[in-house]
Parts: sequence; structure tokens; C-alpha cells
Amino acid sequence: MCLKILKALLLGLCIAAVGMISWTPNSLAAGGNLDQQVQELIQQNQALTDRLSQLEQRVAEPRATTEPAHAGAESILGHIEDTIHIHGLLEFGGAYHSTDMNVGGHEKDSDLAMTTVELGIGAEVNDWVSAEMVLLYEDPIFENDDDDGNFKVDTAIITIANPEVTPAFLMAGKMFVPFGALLEHFPDDPFIDAPLTLLMGETNEKALLIGAELEGFTFCGYVFNGDVEEKDGGGDNVIESYGFDANYAFEDETQDLDMLVGASYISNICDSDHIEHVLHHYSGEIDDYVGGAAAYFHVGYQGMFFDAEYMAATDTVGVTWMGSGGKIKNAEVWNLEVGYNYNWWRNLEITLKYAGSNDCYALGFPRDRYGINFNQEIFDNTILSVGYMYDEYDKYDLYDDEVGNRNTRDLVFSQIAVEF
Repeated sequence: MCLKILKALLLGLCIAAVGMISWTPNSLAAGGNLDQQVQELIQQNQALTDRLSQLEQRVAEPRATTEPAHAGAESILGHIEDTIHIHGLLEFGGAYHSTDMNVGGHEKDSDLAMTTVELGIGAEVNDWVSAEMVLLYEDPIFENDDDDGNFKVDTAIITIANPEVTPAFLMAGKMFVPFGALLEHFPDDPFIDAPLTLLMGETNEKALLIGAELEGFTFCGYVFNGDVEEKDGGGDNVIESYGFDANYAFEDETQDLDMLVGASYISNICDSDHIEHVLHHYSGEIDDYVGGAAAYFHVGYQGMFFDAEYMAATDTVGVTWMGSGGKIKNAEVWNLEVGYNYNWWRNLEITLKYAGSNDCYALGFPRDRYGINFNQEIFDNTILSVGYMYDEYDKYDLYDDEVGNRNTRDLVFSQIAVEF
């Protein structure tokens, strides 16, 4: 601003000087010298103008150097906001159960627990590569977990995919391999009301997966080094477990209709997290690898939904329990759920369940399970769940009398879940 004022003053002085010269008697007498003096003044004025322009440019240079630094900071923050995504889940629950024992009357327990604390971080590295990891803390109700209070890496996955270029994708890392869909509308706190299909099929491994997705069809295959080895396998620590999953998904928003149907296979059903836990607890070993097969179906229409899922071992599992031989024959589980979403104030989801198992009493599964659950949205991303389940068990003679002695169980539970 000062330079502009100075420039205006100098121009005014030059014009005034020209006027004075043009009107002085000496100038009039000088005759031909007048034009020469005017030209000199014009040249001086041009020189002053050029000098002022140079000074203005020098004053503006520091501003020009600071503006890119500020713009660069905004660019970095914008890049982080666009590429880094953080999400979390907190679940707090309470439960009461009364178990009717075959011998010894009833057993009652109640408990409160911070059942789940989950923190996930995802990053879009570039057009082809993305990464995601999830840290998880779990405190199952009625369970004394040795890892209580410790976070663990639940999943950590690198994905290479670009749907705009190719339908193929590759995933590598610690993941839940796709065996079954694990469809569930009840709170899935482990070992309390977890669906039987989840207990039998959920398998968390360090795996390499390759697949393709095109027009609703998805197919993938994967390999991993399982933790449960054959008894006569010589302790081989090699990558020899594998699996496949294929499904078709359809959605029509105008009709409020969606559908999912698929099937899976895994080469060793005993690598599932729950079966591995049971084998470890009872010092069990398997004679041979036994595969597992799964089929699942979901349909939703106008707020109503129906889910059906089935899993089974493809052969008899030969197990050595603490030195004694045994077999798990025709092991199979199923889960059926039907429900309705009613938006009366906020969305209320009402679900009825029937689930069951065959020859899975050694795994602690009930023969039949009936349940009802209410999931009420009380605030945005905040769900209050209240439910009841009734289990019927087969009696069997194993090494855990408390588990083998169960006849029926009544379970009442509630949970509040907050997702962000």
C-alpha cells in the first residue's frame, strides 16, 4: 500500500513539473528545448515506474513463499482425511443363566463385562493397494480369560485390487478366512450366545487369498498353515490347509430387496478357533484332516428377513482325548433366523431363532436352541439389545462333568453397542 501511494505521488510530481516547464517564460523562450525537457521527464518517470514495480515484486516474494507452505499443510491434512479411516466398536453386556443339571440340581450365574473393545484403522494407499488392521479386546461373560485386559491383533490385511481395471483381487495377512457367512442378528459374544455356525466355522489364520468379483458373483480361494496337525503327521509345519467360497449377492434399492446365497469348503474343519480351543483344553489330537462344507442363504424384503446357514464335517473326525480314542460322527450345525425391522421411533429389529447341532456335544454345543432378540436403536450408531435363549443338551461322558452334565439352560442377556 505504501508503494502504491509513493508511486502516485511521484507521478503527480512529474506531471506538475511538466506543467510548470511548459508554462514558464524561459521555456517559451527556449522554444526547441521544451520538447527535449519533456522527453527527459518522461524517461525519468518511466525509470521510477520500473523501479517501483521491482520493489513491489520483492515485497510480494516472501508472501509467495509462505502461501505454498500453508497450502501444503492443508494438502497433507486433506490427504490423511481422504485416505486414513478410523472406526471402533464398544460393547458392554450383562447376562444371567440358570442351568438344569442331570445330576446336582441347578446352577445359576450372572455377570457384567466389557465384552468387546475394537479399534480399526484402514488406509487407501493408492489406486491399487489398501491396508486395514483391527485391534481387539474381548472379555467373555462367565469366562476367566487369561488374556483379559490385553489387546491383540485380530486382523491385519493388505489388499491389492482395482475394480475399475480388473475384477480380480488379492488379500494377504491375518484374517478370518471365508468359510460360511456366519449370519447372525443376535449379539455374538463368544461362548454365551454366539451362533453355533460361528463357533464351528470361524477360523482366524495368516492366509493368502485370491479371488474375483463380477456382477454380483464372488469367488475366492485361500491357503494357510493351520494350527491343528494330524497325530501321525510327524509334526510337519507346512502350508497344507486351504479353502474356497463362492456366493452371489443381489440388491434392489427401489424394491427394498436384497439377497445372498453361497457355499464354502475348508480342508480341515478342526482349524476353527472354537474346535481348536476344545482340542487344546482336553489335550485332544485328530487322526486325520477332515474337511468342512457350508451353505448359506439370506433374503430381505420390505424390512423382513430370513437367514439360513448349515455347516457339517465331510467325514468322521477321529480324536484322541487324553489318551483315549473317540470319534465325532456326522458333526453338523445349523442356524435359522427370521425377523422384522420396525421403525416406530427409531429402528427396532425383532428376531426369532432356531438353531441346533448333531454329534457336537463334545464341543459343548446344544442339541436344540430357541431364542428371541430385540435390537433397538436408541441413538445414532447406538444399539440396545435384549434377548432370551433356551438350550437343550445331549448328555455325554467326557472329562468335564460340568459340561457333560448339562440338561437345559435358560439365558437372559442384554448388551449396549456403540459404533463409531
